[in-house]
Amino acid sequence: MHIEITNICNLKCTFCPPKLKPTSTMSLEHFDDINFQLKDFTKELAYHVVGDPLVLSNLEKYLDISLKHDLKVNITTTANNINQSHHNILMHDAIRQINFSINSYNANSHKKTFDEYINPIIEFVKYAQEQNHEYFINFRIWNLDETLSAKEFNKKVFEKINVEFNTNIDVNEVYENRPKNIRIAKKFFFHFDEYFNWPSLDNDIVSKTGTCYGLDSHFGILSNGEVVPCCLDQNAEVDLGNTNTSQIKDILNSTRVKNIQNGFKNNILHEELCQKCEYRKRFD
Repeated sequence: MHIEITNICNLKCTFCPPKLKPTSTMSLEHFDDINFQLKDFTKELAYHVVGDPLVLSNLEKYLDISLKHDLKVNITTTANNINQSHHNILMHDAIRQINFSINSYNANSHKKTFDEYINPIIEFVKYAQEQNHEYFINFRIWNLDETLSAKEFNKKVFEKINVEFNTNIDVNEVYENRPKNIRIAKKFFFHFDEYFNWPSLDNDIVSKTGTCYGLDSHFGILSNGEVVPCCLDQNAEVDLGNTNTSQIKDILNSTRVKNIQNGFKNNILHEELCQKCEYRKRFD
């Protein structure tokens, strides 16, 4: 269950599409109500569609709410602003996993040096290890492509990690073998993937047939309360309803949702956005 507690991010990554929705942050009261409703549908939340949870000074209050409702949390962040004030917050009992989008550094024009960006993240990881963290930490390297466009950057990342954590990760082996994960330490991994294009109604049609995990393994709620079928519909091109005015169970039982779900089961893409989504092809 992807719930976007804020759509604010302090970076503009080249691999992210422009944000069309106004800047917004979900109120704690609304978030509490959504958590209560979601207990019937999931045990796990991801505080992410777009936006970065670490920009919120009251992130701990959101985590407290999820813990109250016995929901585990995945956090995805660029960690561009991570500092020691986040250390205790990110040891919260609600957290199941933290994903650091390391390739975000290479996708921006930075005033920071690479070391100024990566060192505070490594400092946190070492702090979490000292506290015997029970959740997973992933360094996301989602920039693999056939042109090797980020190879030199990735080499720099691996060299840094090899020094700091006594590993022996070789950039050439990564590009040759294309692993999904490499273990760095206990519950600490590199996670690899390729670049992908976000779906948009401005794209050409990819296919009118196929399937997807949207509205099966997950769905999303944007920071303004709009419900979307998947974690890539950041602008609610497929607006299924709004949690400010409707209950989640009613939205998920709507005719439009049932048509989308039945379409996926029968290899039919009813929604235009789904027909124009390249990422969905991975599931065909």
